[in-house]
Amino acid sequence: MRRLFVLLLFLMTFGFNSFGQVSNEKEVIGKWKVEKITEKPTNPQFKPLIDGFKNSTFAFNQNGNFSLTTTSKSEIFGMITQMTNDTKWKFEQKEQYVKIGNKEDNYSIMGISIKEVNGKKLFYLDESGMTLEMKKVE
Repeated sequence: MRRLFVLLLFLMTFGFNSFGQVSNEKEVIGKWKVEKITEKPTNPQFKPLIDGFKNSTFAFNQNGNFSLTTTSKSEIFGMITQMTNDTKWKFEQKEQYVKIGNKEDNYSIMGISIKEVNGKKLFYLDESGMTLEMKKVE
């Protein structure tokens, strides 16, 4: 009875969310469209960045190439997409982390933590503090 009480208390405290992991890099391969931004910076200076990511697509190609595209016309976000031109990606399964860049820069251009919560894939962008709810489109 006490175990049941502790389990119920735990579930009430932390919710009934189910947290999952990406089992392998094959799950990452494909095009991912941002459905919505669930966490974002509140500073107004981040608005162009937020708008850019809100309308973006991440492409993790099977050959290791990465691309980031957006419909945003923001100059600032344009600089981000330029930084990711001709980059590669690699998945670190243990950390559930994708590193974007090249061998020369130790894949340090962008970092993405990936989680699955209640069946939804979330990409947490380290550099901006944003969490993006993603949908695989290809």
